Amino acid sequence: MSIGWRQIRIGDLGQVVTGRTPSSSTPELFGTEFPFITPTDLANDETYATTGRFLSRQGYESLKRILLAPDSICFVCIGATIGKICLTKRPSFTNQQINSVVVDKAHHDPRFVFHLLRFNTERIKGIAGGAATPIVNKTAFCEVDVCVPGLKTQQNVGAILGAYDDLIENNTRRVRVLKQMAQMLYREWFVNFRFPGNEGVKMVESEMGMIPDGWSAQSVGTVSLNFDSKRKPLSSIERSTRKGQYPYYGAATIFDFIDDFIFDGVFLLVGEDGSVITPDNRPVLQLTDGKFWPNNHTHVVQGKAPISTYYLYLHLADADVTGCVTGAAQPKITQANLNRIPVLVPTVQLLNSFEGIITPMFLEMALLEKKNRNLKTTCDLLLPKLVSGEVSVEQIEQEVVAEMV
Repeated sequence: MSIGWRQIRIGDLGQVVTGRTPSSSTPELFGTEFPFITPTDLANDETYATTGRFLSRQGYESLKRILLAPDSICFVCIGATIGKICLTKRPSFTNQQINSVVVDKAHHDPRFVFHLLRFNTERIKGIAGGAATPIVNKTAFCEVDVCVPGLKTQQNVGAILGAYDDLIENNTRRVRVLKQMAQMLYREWFVNFRFPGNEGVKMVESEMGMIPDGWSAQSVGTVSLNFDSKRKPLSSIERSTRKGQYPYYGAATIFDFIDDFIFDGVFLLVGEDGSVITPDNRPVLQLTDGKFWPNNHTHVVQGKAPISTYYLYLHLADADVTGCVTGAAQPKITQANLNRIPVLVPTVQLLNSFEGIITPMFLEMALLEKKNRNLKTTCDLLLPKLVSGEVSVEQIEQEVVAEMV
């Protein structure tokens, strides 16, 4: 332990709160005022969670004793996603799968605590109990030992690592805006049929309802190529001996980075089992651009000419897949059910015009996501040195500032 640092427990960093989900018999507790965060809202490269679920003022009154203040740290403590973490931006609630630290700001810096918990993720995972479903209960979580410096040093470390967080967050926000723009254009042209030259176009009956004359109703199976047979899962033990630069994808996120890849290019990953459907009944999708390795919990597909992978992504992002999901305990979208999802195929000329507009957007998204991976790698290299006190803030500050200019 570095001079001036002391050993305390996570429970000493502030108030530890376990979330709770309101009963389905009290729908009035849900509304639009207070964010309700669940593990699916936490992404590995985002400091702050984005959720589409909120509680009402009645929900607040019912659960206000477990309300999280801004700058609280949410840490997933159950299941395969133990260790997913975020900061709150505003007063929020979480479900029972998350233990949160409402930081005592008089003695501890929230950004430092956020990275301190990130640094200790593997240790916390290691104390999980439960045979079928691993869980770190509140008591065990509170008792984990951590080392902390004085408040001033915490603030300095938090500021350095927070600068990386803010850059990543800004890039992530730009990706989100570009994605929304592409989705809005897709809906305008191919859902609302307000595409260039739509005036006077005859509408005809199809399996998907009334569509413009010359368009066709097909299915995912007929407009895409499936590469599931090339997938190869790797155990956590195998991955621990094969660390590298290539993303290893699961059903809903990048699980790891390893030393080899199976695919190279733009592919669409569709969650096959586990995390397969969003709260608004859309499929769980990931769009790749480059070299990667998928496990066997996500379908790997590409669009087949004239349908591009980008168009397929935007179409599925709007598709209700409730009827495609099977399995109660373990939700699943089989390849057969995926292939049956209907797809609207416009004319080649219109598709080409659409591609000319959205392709630069997706290329910019891919570039921003690559920048985020590089920033996160640098941050992760700094994290153990700064949070453990291996190097001082003064030793590394000049190097960090020079690199970020």
